[in-house]
This record gives sequence, structure tokens and C-alpha cells, in this order.
Amino acid sequence: MKYTITDKSRVDFTAQAPMHTFRGWAVEGMEGEIDIGFDSLELHHIKVSVDANCFDTGDAGKNKAMVDFFELDSHPEASFIMTECREFCRMENDEYKMTVLGILELSGIRRQLPIVCMVTKNDEMMIIDLQFKWSFKAYGMKAPRLLFMTVRDIVDIKAHLEFILVKD
Repeated sequence: MKYTITDKSRVDFTAQAPMHTFRGWAVEGMEGEIDIGFDSLELHHIKVSVDANCFDTGDAGKNKAMVDFFELDSHPEASFIMTECREFCRMENDEYKMTVLGILELSGIRRQLPIVCMVTKNDEMMIIDLQFKWSFKAYGMKAPRLLFMTVRDIVDIKAHLEFILVKD
């Protein structure tokens, strides 16, 4: 069964610095598709991308600093493409758990990582909720400094992705 992402999807990120929390999100600019078999518990394909210029912190100055730091003008897309499904199991009712290995590309840098997803579905819709930790060091970057504060290496990322069944 093939599904495509809807405009009700959202990605949030949180970075910590001494005495300050930086929050951001993307609620626009997302594209994605998934090919999945719930009866056979097979995940054939996932690709999700977001226009990185749609990342927002609610503050124009922080947005500009983020665009400059990650060179988002030169690398305007962030994406995740599955390379392997390591786990796909039914939990209760119409809930499933998947562990997916894939390539996360940000700022033109590609790294492989595992992501654990919780999936809920009904007849025509599927929701994937996930969270994972992202590291500046793993991407070969030094964490940014803002004024006298250095952002901690680990950024918490969570996503709520809604998909709708593609009718043939």
C-alpha cells in the first residue's frame, strides 16, 4: 500500500545551551512517501524530505543564524531515505512499531542512523510518530555559539507525520 504525506505533518527540534533552550519546527515544505504492507509486516520504502528553508524558530535573527550555520541556501533540502527495515511488529489494535535504518541528509552531509517509529493506522490514514537524537559531532560540525553560549552537541528531534492512502 502506498501512502503520501499530508500537510498536517510536523517536525520539531530542540537544542540546549547553558540557561537557554532553542526550539524550532517545520510545518510546511514537506514531501514524503511510504510503501508498506501491514498484513505481511513489510516496509518496502520510506522517503521524507523537507525544504530546510521552512525550518522556523519563531525569531528572524535565529532563523538567519540557522540558515547561515547550516548553509541552507546551498543545501535547501533535508531528507531521510530508508535503507533497511530492522523491525516491524504489531503492538495492539492498529498500532505498530518499526525500527528503520536510513540515511539522514542535512546541510549536504549524509549519515546513516536508526530511527524507532510508532505507527497508527486506520482505513485511509497512517500516522508515524518518532523521536531521535541528532549530533553536530556526528556530522563533522562544531556546535554553534550564540553570544557566550555554546549549544550542546545533541539536538532532540521529533516528528509527527501523517500519511494518506494513495488511490490507484
